Amino acid sequence: MLWVSPSCPGCPQPCHCRCHVSNCVFCPAAVLCASSVVFCRSVTAFLLPLPAAGFVKSPMSETKLTGDAFELYCDVVGNPTPEIQWWYAEVNRAEAFKQLWDGARKRRVTINTAYGANGVSVLRVTRLTLEDSGTYECRASNDPRRNDLRQNPSITWIRAQATISVLQSESARAAPPPPPHPPGL
Repeated sequence: MLWVSPSCPGCPQPCHCRCHVSNCVFCPAAVLCASSVVFCRSVTAFLLPLPAAGFVKSPMSETKLTGDAFELYCDVVGNPTPEIQWWYAEVNRAEAFKQLWDGARKRRVTINTAYGANGVSVLRVTRLTLEDSGTYECRASNDPRRNDLRQNPSITWIRAQATISVLQSESARAAPPPPPHPPGL
């Protein structure tokens, strides 16, 4: 369906809005506001809200040993397909999340993400150390304003968390201390 609307007062251009099922393309002058109303210089159109992002599969908490690895899965739906990000906060520092990326922590972190009808992402951390303990968070959003720094991230991103506890492995505890170096080396 193509809507052509007369110009509003003071705007010489008509607005063309092509609407498909839950996916609209607007003229370049359009601005989407929080109430899902499009204000264009030449037309005001009322739209149904986009289907919000939702989790199909959320990451699950685990306890692991040093030297092991873990994988966390995140599967989200929405239209358009939501963007997925991974974040981490140290134990007792839940307010200080930092974004993770593929290759972080000396290449021990891998993130594989695929987008189709759903967005699916797998976070894998290998060769675990005690410092890998903490809260891992999958964040997803299909809000077109999700990366606008003026927006409150807690409104535009949904979050699912898992706690990873890394314990010292028995083999690391029982390992003999390294031999002392002879004097002069």
